[in-house]
Order: sequence, then C-alpha cells, then structure tokens
Amino acid sequence: MAEIKKICASTLNRKIIRFFQENPSTVDTSRGIAAWLNFDRKEVKKALDSLVKEKILIPHRIGSSIAYAYTQDKKIIKKIEQSVKSDI
Repeated sequence: MAEIKKICASTLNRKIIRFFQENPSTVDTSRGIAAWLNFDRKEVKKALDSLVKEKILIPHRIGSSIAYAYTQDKKIIKKIEQSVKSDI
C-alpha cells in the first residue's frame, strides 16, 4: 500500500474515502458514487480503480457492472484514520 498521505493528495480520493468512511456498508457503482459526490463519472472511475489497487476499496462484479465497497481490513482502516484524521 502506498503512503496514505500520498493517496489523499487527490481531492477526489479524499472525498471518496470520506464517503465510504461515513457510509461503511455502502456498495455502489462509479455512476452512483459520482452522483453522490457531484463529480464526473470517468474521473470517479479512475480514482475508484486506484483505491482498489491500494486495497482501500473492494470491487464487486454485479452483472456487467462493478460496484465498490469500503475495505473491511481493520489494519487498513486504522491506518487511514490515523494518517488522515485531520485531512479528510
């Protein structure tokens, strides 16, 4: 996993992480998350994929779509909370 501060240098990444922290049981598509955050879907999809690569989000295939969920890994969650508590 890359350094959390580096991952959160992106405003969009911070907003996505905050969204999932506030809604930890949410499973949603890039289209849905883009609507919630009021961002371009293509930008959101790219950010979601980068957060999957870092294991912060987990992808779930639903038919021909991919939905994203927040990690359940307690170590990753704790690292995020400690590293970005004041930033997010």
